[in-house]
Amino acid sequence: MVRLLVKKWVVLLLVAGSAWLAACTPQAENEIPADKPVTVKVLDIEARDLPVVVEALGRIMPNREVTLAAEVSGTVAGYRSEVGHRIKAGQVLVEFDPVDFRLALNEAEANLAAAQARLHAAAQAFERSKTLLPRQVISPDSFDKVEAEYKVARADLARAQAGVDLAGERLAKTRVTAPFPGLTAARMIEIGQMAAPGQPLMTIVDLDPVRVKVYLAERDYVDLERQDPVSVTVEAFPGREFPARIDVICIQADPRTNTFCLEVLVDNPDLLLKAGLTARVRAVTRVIPQAVLAPQSAVLYRGDKTEIFVVGPGRTAERREVKLGRTQGSLVQITDNLNPGDRLVIAGQQYLKPGDKIVIAAGRLD
Repeated sequence: MVRLLVKKWVVLLLVAGSAWLAACTPQAENEIPADKPVTVKVLDIEARDLPVVVEALGRIMPNREVTLAAEVSGTVAGYRSEVGHRIKAGQVLVEFDPVDFRLALNEAEANLAAAQARLHAAAQAFERSKTLLPRQVISPDSFDKVEAEYKVARADLARAQAGVDLAGERLAKTRVTAPFPGLTAARMIEIGQMAAPGQPLMTIVDLDPVRVKVYLAERDYVDLERQDPVSVTVEAFPGREFPARIDVICIQADPRTNTFCLEVLVDNPDLLLKAGLTARVRAVTRVIPQAVLAPQSAVLYRGDKTEIFVVGPGRTAERREVKLGRTQGSLVQITDNLNPGDRLVIAGQQYLKPGDKIVIAAGRLD
């Protein structure tokens, strides 16, 4: 009887232990059977022309900028423009006291008149001597002396004329004029101030058009041509695009950055664009016909490989290794192994393995 009870208790303990072990064994959460289809979104691939766009960031600067300096010493008598004022080509901007220079010109003109009188007398004496010498009225030595005096008088006249020209030029330099139309960017002098030659007086800039200078990598530089269409956007004016034109394509790379400079001009008749504003230059260098584009998010990067998944026969996952080309916003060019008509997996591809069954989600992106 006791032995029978012991056997019953042993059986009960074994049953209870097995139940406890089964309850405590962990099971994988959300375990997906190997043959369960994976839900994905797909995109039907189409070919289209792809403009090759070069973009670079730079700053607006004046088309031309010059700092005018004094060419003569003198006292500033006045100035005709303030910072921000529009100016015309040839407009007088700074005037020096001209009194000393006018007096110097008057003196030079008087010297010229005296030289002309001396030359007139010397010329008459020389002409008489030429008629008297053959008749032996004067000696050869006397003739040579008269001829020399005539030549000296001619040289004196030339020197006096040069003195007048120089004095007139110095007088003209007391009026500093604008070499081109633009705006006054800075004024460095005051009335009554003494200025020496070379001292800066005013800075003027030409802001119509303005210039934007950017630097491009080799890959973008090689396709550039002067007639390529160009536009400029400015951060200070969101939503606006300014037409531009290429002015300079540098022929030598910057040795520090190994980049090439590009300068474009933007018409600015209302002077809306100012020097120093940040601008983005966009140039269309060429068009790739019938390019195959895909969302960049559809591309998988595994080691040194770039891969995609497409819908294969029987709605199975087909993995393809691809090469990438140009980008356009969120799209990237696929240069091989993806063709128009293919159905590219654009969501859920990270969960796929080759041969997996696929369920295409409703409302897929086309």
